[in-house]
Amino acid sequence: MGTADWRAAKSPSYYKRGDYVPGLKVDGMDAFAVKQACKLAKEHALKNGPIILEMDTYRYHGHSMSDPVGAHTFTRDDISGVRQERDPIERIKKLVLSHDLATEKELKDFFINLNIDMEKEIRKEIDDAIAKAKDCPMPEPSELFTNVYVKGFGTESFGADRKEVKAALP
Repeated sequence: MGTADWRAAKSPSYYKRGDYVPGLKVDGMDAFAVKQACKLAKEHALKNGPIILEMDTYRYHGHSMSDPVGAHTFTRDDISGVRQERDPIERIKKLVLSHDLATEKELKDFFINLNIDMEKEIRKEIDDAIAKAKDCPMPEPSELFTNVYVKGFGTESFGADRKEVKAALP
């Protein structure tokens, strides 16, 4: 988690590490660059096979609660600078405003409504999934490893006492 890429990999240029698979490094903070790269990657994949896309992005938060902001690699000032200069949403917002495609108020109203609608949709989707899960019967123990492991390796699942076999793959 805290190892620098130059220490963890022979080549930190991950997009070049596919040996015979071509790759692109993309500014993942630029929505237009990402769109173009994905379009190119799709065209390439359909005609020639796989391609690697390395998206270079900035992480605003630590990896976890035990990795607070400012503890290792970036400070609050760094984060603030990136948010002002490279944040994808802010970049598009500046572009829209500079070309008079919308006013600040129109954008604010749009995002407020979008967030409210998205939050309602997400909450409904979660509530529906929870209700569906609660209504479903528990699967049989023999289904425990279905679609998880390759059959034929004799994998077994034991009870807490390690004596009774609860499930086994053929």
